[in-house]
Amino acid sequence: MSYVPGLEGVIVGETGISNVEGEVGRLSYRGVSIETLVEWDYLDVVYLVLFGQAPQPDEKKAFRRYLANHGDLSAGDRDILRAMPATHHSMALLQGMIPLLSLSDETYAELGDEASRGLQVIAKYPALLAAIREQREADFVAGPFDFDEEYLSGFLSMFTRKSASARELAVFKTVQVMQLEHSFNAGTFATRVIGSTLAPVTSVLSGGVGALAGILHGGADEAALRAAYEVGRPEKAAAFVDDILANKGRLMGMGHREYRTVDPRSRILKPLAAELCNGTGHEVIFNVLLAIEVAFNSRMKEKGKDVWANLEFYKGVVYEALGISAEYFTATFAMARSVGWLSHFIESRQNNRIIRPAALYTGPSVSA
Repeated sequence: MSYVPGLEGVIVGETGISNVEGEVGRLSYRGVSIETLVEWDYLDVVYLVLFGQAPQPDEKKAFRRYLANHGDLSAGDRDILRAMPATHHSMALLQGMIPLLSLSDETYAELGDEASRGLQVIAKYPALLAAIREQREADFVAGPFDFDEEYLSGFLSMFTRKSASARELAVFKTVQVMQLEHSFNAGTFATRVIGSTLAPVTSVLSGGVGALAGILHGGADEAALRAAYEVGRPEKAAAFVDDILANKGRLMGMGHREYRTVDPRSRILKPLAAELCNGTGHEVIFNVLLAIEVAFNSRMKEKGKDVWANLEFYKGVVYEALGISAEYFTATFAMARSVGWLSHFIESRQNNRIIRPAALYTGPSVSA
């Protein structure tokens, strides 16, 4: 018996939700390319990921109404959150709150009780993240929940207390669509393991948040942005990269374990980030990120390798330009990825078997 560290290349299950074709740099949800999906309405993509097809007009109306009906936090939810220490990271508060949320018995369409409660958690994400920010920041008051506002614009209104422009909403939608699902990544595999025990869906989604909290999974955007601020100016990027490589350091947001060519999501996001930041106070940091990528790719080419920025590298500066500060990057990521987690929960329950791999024992032999 042998093993593969990190399970790299090991097939551990089947899925019909998303396809990551790393060799050719292609990503699709339910057979629809990511390049096509970023042009769709956000809730249409959410519906596709969850149900395997785009919604008909009446289905979309019912879906939006269900999310809106369950989108606000209860008074009890807010009391629980207020009792939590404001010094906790946003991801700790999010992970702790999900299993404690007040959820109803109202099912959605053909979804059962558990999956419907998972959908209600997704519905509450915008209000929950805004309330978490309010809890952590003494001088911030979250905007009110508006039943009539669309899902993503409602989040930005509550979370930033500003009305986003049509262009800002379009960029934010594109980012969130590209984060909805990505096959058996660490967070998704963690949720499938938890779900296989027949744990409740809230434990599954909370577990996904816990996995995403790690810097090797959901924290690369914050790390990349922090590096750009450390560099400060584009002309200092090459020296920064050389120093990292000389000290065998790691540049977060560069390269991807799955993609052997350019991450298709980065190919979409990079020009949007340039456009969003152009002429604003974020333009210098975008140019620093660009200079870091160019310098890093140049050094890798000298070693016979092609390494480009992944989605996370430019995502941080986009979030910041939208009014989302670094300590909430990963929580905002989780708002999108929870859709994928719920979809995997639904898929795995169709033919559930508890996940229990073997381990290769390397300890001492039994003594006589």
